[in-house]
Amino acid sequence: MRTSAMTAAPAGRDLATASRGRTARAGLAAAAATVLTLTGCSAAATGSAAGTDVFTAAVVQTYSTPPDPDVNYDGPGLNIIQNAYEGLVKYQDGSDTAEIVPSLASSWKVSEDGLTYTFVLRDGVTFHDGTPLTSDAVAAAVQRRAAVNGGPAYMTADVTKVTTPDQHTAVLTLKTPDSAFLDYLASPFGLKLISPATLKKHAGKDHAQTWLTTHDAGTGPYELTSAKTGTSYELTAYKDYWGAKPTFDTVDLEISQNASAAQLELERGQIDAILGNLNKPAFESYTGSKAVTTSTFPNMTTQMIYVNPKSKAFRTAAQRERLFSGIDTKSILSAAMGSLEEPTGQLFPKGMLDSSADDQGITYDNTALAALARTAPAKGRTVRVGYAASSADGKAVAEELASRMNSAGLKAEAVAYAAGSIYKLTDDLDAAPDLAVFGVFPDAGHPDSWARIIYTPKGGLDLYGAQVDGLTADLDKALTTTGTSAYTAVARSVIDSRYWFSIGSLNTTLLTVPGITGTRKAQNLLEYNVLHFAALGRS
Repeated sequence: MRTSAMTAAPAGRDLATASRGRTARAGLAAAAATVLTLTGCSAAATGSAAGTDVFTAAVVQTYSTPPDPDVNYDGPGLNIIQNAYEGLVKYQDGSDTAEIVPSLASSWKVSEDGLTYTFVLRDGVTFHDGTPLTSDAVAAAVQRRAAVNGGPAYMTADVTKVTTPDQHTAVLTLKTPDSAFLDYLASPFGLKLISPATLKKHAGKDHAQTWLTTHDAGTGPYELTSAKTGTSYELTAYKDYWGAKPTFDTVDLEISQNASAAQLELERGQIDAILGNLNKPAFESYTGSKAVTTSTFPNMTTQMIYVNPKSKAFRTAAQRERLFSGIDTKSILSAAMGSLEEPTGQLFPKGMLDSSADDQGITYDNTALAALARTAPAKGRTVRVGYAASSADGKAVAEELASRMNSAGLKAEAVAYAAGSIYKLTDDLDAAPDLAVFGVFPDAGHPDSWARIIYTPKGGLDLYGAQVDGLTADLDKALTTTGTSAYTAVARSVIDSRYWFSIGSLNTTLLTVPGITGTRKAQNLLEYNVLHFAALGRS
């Protein structure tokens, strides 16, 4: 069983790139978390937005991970990987639902026992080295992902065999039925097909990892033609791409450590876009601007309030429920986040389940906090609300929440935690804050990808190690069923514990110069601050 691997990088939202685990069969999957902020990014972008065939964007997030699809496990890297590589299936771009659609596989079927997945590959597809796509690439991709054994490896860990009856048919056989498997193939971090010829030519001693640090070997609309790790990347349109040809011949990505400088360059028209997180004041300062166009896009990233099981102020589920009912989420998020976040009443990310299946059943009561302040457990205590120090969003919401508690007579303070320490609260729950404000996005649009990593102690992002009896067994059983109905019971048991309270769905934000078209189709519900550049144009 592999342990959870957490990494922290500066950013504006606390975004956890979360993975789920399989305890009874495949073992626990690694959970990687990336905390992103606006302050402390790298040198400002220096590219020019001149010409209709070049698109220049400043990425206001730290990024130094190799753009290798079997290694990369953080959000910013998807701006390269999702443009240079493709998988068998994907989630529909530009949609506010997680619909799985064809990508390099034109069709597929699943056996009745849920163990065999047969994919028919598109004809006429070539890799960037000019070699044709065949079913051998599927087998090679599964083998390499297992051999590299990076963060995303768990997504295909249950594949026991890949057979290739002909050049355009690949059959994947699983160890056990897994209703989330297609979702993990469609995941932005899911299996990508890589040229077997390139992998063999540049194998070295690390399965071509060294070579793929500065090159690519995919089938996507763009090739990686220059890579200065952590500084800048150049993507060039692939002339033999099988799909619609991109408008922009070149995409220049500049990693920026100075959000203010990047904003100034955008205002001057020196760059075309900013991909990164802005806080409410910065984003809303462009409302009505003639120099900058703003937009938001739905995302499955969900901001939550975690309750410490050892909190002396909220010992029982009834007390925790009263706490939740006293939190005016709509008003708090309006004040702290504005258009950057939408309130939610659902436990799971919005759209993952039908709203009737995971409604948290909380109705705001403006007397609840004052009533809690008078009860013995909370009376005279100072409630500490923790958040990741690198998260502008977490800070804004935690401070607003603490202010509302104080106004109601329940003493409270917001407390910042260094990026690494926010993941180590279980080391000493008695010293940990009573509450934590934290935002997470799932690896895939399936409820298993959310529930395991958040609500089970071995999942990686159960910050306080809170437990719901029998939940792991229920999740294992749910994976053997079709559809998502089994997750209604899972949601209800988590809701009844009142250890977690989902309060809002964070939006992806985008700033561009006027005239950039196709931005909605260039975004995806499962990707945060990422653009699919082939969908973009300039009017």
